[in-house]
Amino acid sequence: MVAGTGYCFLKNWRLPRRILIVAKKPRKPPAKAPALGSTDKALWKEATKTVTPLGDRPDAPAVKPLKMLERLDGARPLPMDWHIGASPDPVAYVDRKTKRRLAKGKIEVDGSIDLHGMTQEQALGKLKSMIEGAVRRGDKTLLVVTGKGGARFSQTGDDGSVAYRTRADFDQFGGVLKRMVPVWLSSGDLKPFIESYGSAAQEHGGEGAMYIRLRKRMPGSRRPGGRGTT
Repeated sequence: MVAGTGYCFLKNWRLPRRILIVAKKPRKPPAKAPALGSTDKALWKEATKTVTPLGDRPDAPAVKPLKMLERLDGARPLPMDWHIGASPDPVAYVDRKTKRRLAKGKIEVDGSIDLHGMTQEQALGKLKSMIEGAVRRGDKTLLVVTGKGGARFSQTGDDGSVAYRTRADFDQFGGVLKRMVPVWLSSGDLKPFIESYGSAAQEHGGEGAMYIRLRKRMPGSRRPGGRGTT
């Protein structure tokens, strides 16, 4: 303690580092760009004397909107009267008892057709023609072979680019006919003649074929295709 002052000093005492407060120096405002001198102004005027202001130029011509290219080579109408979003009315399925009797030959198959390998348009035309003839003859049961939709093309495109495959490739080998035949039977001008349908027994092709049971022909009923009876 220093005599007569009332203060006590510790030798070599320092304030702990963690509580030291360091005042930050205020940042200086950014320096302003120096004003151009007479020499600089003269040089700038000389360099820009041949430049035409944008405001004096005529407006650029308007860009015409691009027209979407239409590929008509692969476009074709749907091969049936069908509306996007519409669901076909349900048609009954062939019951198990009838299916067993067909498999054992107790119920005769009156006619059959193989649609495998056809496009949708070809398949629908053949199916309509077959059902029309069956209705005229009074047939009851038909067998339609659609195929199981085997994967002729790999998903990786190792056997050819997807971009170069045609619609026929997918119709014939993508299981499209297996999915579309029930739609055709449940809607359009074929539905009034269909009593029921369902996958065939293994003896007749299994999942790659289906039975079609026709309604009894009524007097005055119209044939598939919209033509009247004679």
